[in-house]
Amino acid sequence: MQYVLRKDSFKAIQRPERGRYSFVSGMLFLIMIGWGTISIVYSKAAIPEPERIAHSVYAPIAGIPLRPTPKEALSPEAVQGMLREKGLFDARRNPDGHGVPHQYEAHKNEKVVYDHACDLMWQQAGSLREMNYQDARDYISTLNKERFAGYHDWRLPTLEEAISLMEPAKKDGGLHIDPVFDPCQKRIWTSDFRKDGMAWTVWFDAAFCDYAYTDNNIRHSIRAVRIRE
Repeated sequence: MQYVLRKDSFKAIQRPERGRYSFVSGMLFLIMIGWGTISIVYSKAAIPEPERIAHSVYAPIAGIPLRPTPKEALSPEAVQGMLREKGLFDARRNPDGHGVPHQYEAHKNEKVVYDHACDLMWQQAGSLREMNYQDARDYISTLNKERFAGYHDWRLPTLEEAISLMEPAKKDGGLHIDPVFDPCQKRIWTSDFRKDGMAWTVWFDAAFCDYAYTDNNIRHSIRAVRIRE
């Protein structure tokens, strides 16, 4: 049986019994609102509840895994491959890299910066002067002895970690690094070596990485890092 809803059709309808009236009214109501409502009602039972995401000021994003262990013989070819694989920016070796979508949180009282994207904790400033490589190692030892910011596992960053801070465009201070960091540290040492006597460095003023001799004549700044718990 088909129901056609017209104005004159209602004139011919006699008042049915209460039970039948409820049934017919319910049927007409369902037809008028369409099957969309029915599908919504049944979808609640058919579709499982979505996973609940814990509320956080810094929502987790797809970060880039960065090697924390230093290498003793890291070739320029391997560096270029790493930059391209991870999409890290280097003006000479990977100018098309977009860098890491960092989520920085500065703690001024502790003089550190949290990178929630990579689960790293950085010194906000670092060394106040440039120094040779041996002095850089001594500087790290002093940080750990004095438990800088309450921790004793500070270290020189690997090249991957250090160059992950590189931004494709210059920021405030004229450096290719987020202004959340102190601009005094223009070029920093890393823990990776090109070969004996030559360590990799990162230049935020020139936007590339390079290697330098670790003798007393070459001096760069230090920005220590540690893995967040």
